[in-house]
Amino acid sequence: MTTNKLAGLIALLVRNRRTVVSVVALLVALAGWAAFDETLERAKPLSVSMPAGAILYIESPDFGALLHDWSYSTEKQAWLQSDNYEVFSRSRLFGRLGEAQQEYAAAASLPADMQFLTQIAGKESALGLYDIGALEFLYVTHMPSAQSAQTALLKSRGKFEARKSEDATFYVRTTGNDQQVGTPRTVAFATYGDCLLLATREDLIAKALALMQNRKEEALSGEAWFVAATAAAQKPGDLRMTMDLSRLVRSPYFRSYWVQQNITEIGHYRAAISDLYRSGDEYREERVLLPKSIDSATAPQARLARIAALVPAGSGFYRAEAAPAVDEMIATLDSRLLSRMAADYKNRYEAPQAAEAPPAAGNEDDLETRIDEPPVAAMPKGAEFGALRRVLESQQPLSMLVTDASAAKSDDIFVSYHAAVVLESDTPWDAQAFGAALKDALRLKLTTGDLGLTWQQRDSYFELDGMQPLYFAVVSKFCVVANDATILSEVLKKVGIGAAQEGQPMLRESGFNHEYERENFARATTLIDLDGAFGRDKGTDTTPRFFSGNIRSLSDTFARMKSEEIREYWTDGVLHQSVVYKWKPRGM
Repeated sequence: MTTNKLAGLIALLVRNRRTVVSVVALLVALAGWAAFDETLERAKPLSVSMPAGAILYIESPDFGALLHDWSYSTEKQAWLQSDNYEVFSRSRLFGRLGEAQQEYAAAASLPADMQFLTQIAGKESALGLYDIGALEFLYVTHMPSAQSAQTALLKSRGKFEARKSEDATFYVRTTGNDQQVGTPRTVAFATYGDCLLLATREDLIAKALALMQNRKEEALSGEAWFVAATAAAQKPGDLRMTMDLSRLVRSPYFRSYWVQQNITEIGHYRAAISDLYRSGDEYREERVLLPKSIDSATAPQARLARIAALVPAGSGFYRAEAAPAVDEMIATLDSRLLSRMAADYKNRYEAPQAAEAPPAAGNEDDLETRIDEPPVAAMPKGAEFGALRRVLESQQPLSMLVTDASAAKSDDIFVSYHAAVVLESDTPWDAQAFGAALKDALRLKLTTGDLGLTWQQRDSYFELDGMQPLYFAVVSKFCVVANDATILSEVLKKVGIGAAQEGQPMLRESGFNHEYERENFARATTLIDLDGAFGRDKGTDTTPRFFSGNIRSLSDTFARMKSEEIREYWTDGVLHQSVVYKWKPRGM
């Protein structure tokens, strides 16, 4: 109800000689209705006031509290002093963001620093990003008008041009091309009711104010991808991020700077939403990804709780997945247990040498190569896995578990890694056939004969009698292969107890024990980054070492994090990912 209507109603009552008590009662009722109406207005999600076209949308019920917690956290202080931050501060991305920060500061005639951000961080807040490359955004936050009036932004409005959007006034300032250095930038802001708005485009402010005044305008909350994503998600958490993946993956900036580099995989989805819930010493992130095609939602799932329950105590990492492909199982067994060679290293800064002349067809000095017999045919790559492939194809395992644990004593020079692979099938395994397949896979890697390729029967498992540490056991529908007898025994104990857990059908489940692995990880990275490693000259390069400096410092920054677990599953045609971070209590 507007002020004019309220005044007219009061005048009508007075002309009709209503009692003063009636007028007071009406005013009290209207005041109560106004407060209720304001509550309803505040209860509306900020997405209804966000113009359509955002490629990414972030919201929080209390952004000020989140910013405060991060600003005064030990993790932030440790990160700012870490090698990881030092390397990031030299990156091209950091430089581009710094340039944009200075350009916006020039347009606003204010320093765009943490103090400024703290001033404008209100309660319910939302940020819509409309262009990644140009850094075009709209920020809306609930903040009492008395508080927003004290911000440096509102106090400097005399330096801005005033514009109108119906009954609302907003302020705009743009740097020019003639006298300003760098990209021209626009800063626009406004207050409306208890909302503070800040944008880098004039039209975004005007459209947001139009939406707040209930004028016809397309809002983000009405876009099909946004509606579908929010409908599939749970209750909003302490921080929510919604993404239009169909547009996001087409951005060259996203493709260049996205650290995961899994653009092809992300391209199968049209939208995603992620909620972060904070509770004591546990953070939980719930992600939902909407596929472009329903065919993606037909991926086979299994009740992985049975096989995940076999993870030995003290494991640093594990991954369980449903219906693994045969090629994937072979690659996992080979990389974790069968192959014993260093990975190839190529310096990406060195170009390959060009051949000066074509290779000669023959040489009179070569007295070893016979010319009266045909050359021995080379075995096709991967042929040594033929028997193993046939065994796995006949078994068709339902799930696979991979678990690793680093092991080092205080006086050890090196850090050893113990691994186990568990395969679960619907039918019992043939131990003799599986052992013979492993021998075929190892023969070309270890010996020209069968020396060291004999399986020795132990109490409950088989052990290879050569220098290659390899063990396997078959217990009904479970087949366990490991490179350490202790980790094999731990798994077998859990199989004997019986993993009767059923749980929810899932695609995969994995976990990482940061608390257990951190010290050994630090020792291993120090060994990797010895002087001269990876073509690096310690005397001329002051950049922190990649493993023992950059990556290790990131692990040290989050030393309070104990573990991380991820579960991935399909429900109602959408992909869910649940991530749980567990933390040590502060002060420990």
